[in-house]
Amino acid sequence: MKDCNFATMLKHKYVKDPCKVLPNALWKTIDRLDSIECLCDRVSSSLEGWDKNGLHIFWNESRSIDNACTNRIEEANFAIIHNDFFQKINREGFRLIKPYFRISTECKEVSPYSLNERFSISNVNVETELREVSELIGKCYKDIHPSVESVQQWTKSKVFDNNLWIWIVDKVANIPIGLGIADLDRSIPEGSLEWIQVLPEYQGIGLGKVLVLELLDRMSGKVEFVTVSGEVDNITNPERLYRSCGFQGDDVWWLLRK
Repeated sequence: MKDCNFATMLKHKYVKDPCKVLPNALWKTIDRLDSIECLCDRVSSSLEGWDKNGLHIFWNESRSIDNACTNRIEEANFAIIHNDFFQKINREGFRLIKPYFRISTECKEVSPYSLNERFSISNVNVETELREVSELIGKCYKDIHPSVESVQQWTKSKVFDNNLWIWIVDKVANIPIGLGIADLDRSIPEGSLEWIQVLPEYQGIGLGKVLVLELLDRMSGKVEFVTVSGEVDNITNPERLYRSCGFQGDDVWWLLRK
């Protein structure tokens, strides 16, 4: 195994093909490299990262997987791997096997949208409205409800941009009914959609698409590409929404857990 600067090689490969290299935005992996074991080989063009629980990073140019890595995955408590490698391992020992789509757009031409006059778009006031952010997300999921403290931590991230935290407000009811949050990593530069939520009673009238297109428009000219991921089997079919807004690709990542 050859010595190299893991973060530099990871960034270089990621920028060329983000959705095939990592299952999430680059900054999330860079932030935790100190907590995992990392190996890279420039000759074979491969990257691996793992800790005592399992495999977090696995990529190579040839899309091959050797016996040593296969064994490490099959013996791990946790792994997240691209579909190219998922098809080559024995998955019988894992109780949870879940696919996630990962797609991107270059964000060069953003489609216009129309918004019913009953609704308006405004920036989230991160000084006074973090509880409302927490509560709206909680109302949109059965099993996800981030605490106010967790939401506050998001605002302290290096990729936080208040202009990419937006509400759709029902002006008649005078309440926020949709939320869009995106991150901006200026070091690449990459945009990533993190939260696109519309209250259940307001779904089905195109407000999710408004949130996505508005965020893409705000990031246009500031990023080289925008990425997003989500559950393949989600009943709301978020992949269809993102593709209707210009996202493309066919990469699937698999979460494996024992």
